[in-house]
Amino acid sequence: MPKPPLLQLAQDLEWLGCELEHYGHQHALLGYPQSGPIWESFCEKQRGVLVTANKVERQLKNVVRFNPSGLVGMEYPLKEALDSISALLEEVEEIKHCAVFAVQEIPSKVRAFTKMIVGYLQVMGKAPV
Repeated sequence: MPKPPLLQLAQDLEWLGCELEHYGHQHALLGYPQSGPIWESFCEKQRGVLVTANKVERQLKNVVRFNPSGLVGMEYPLKEALDSISALLEEVEEIKHCAVFAVQEIPSKVRAFTKMIVGYLQVMGKAPV
């Protein structure tokens, strides 16, 4: 069974976030130069995190916009489903903020976010086995 797109995006975001922190650390060790291969790699990873976070955000918003009936399960009322998606969207915003202003915090944020996505998908009955 293929991974749900939201889970794949969350895992991509986790990988990119950890790489961003690594290159951020390397960049700091070099004295924060504004050019060179480490700087270019850092900027590339930062863009990757922001682009992937935007994709996750769109995916979450599309769940509500195009198929709200799928949010309601037998034991998962609509209000809780929307609250869950709101919490996920808030976390995406926090990840974007960290990607720009607090790179050292991003690994723990993206790892926690992936766990949140897995939990959300399990409750919704969409998690891979």
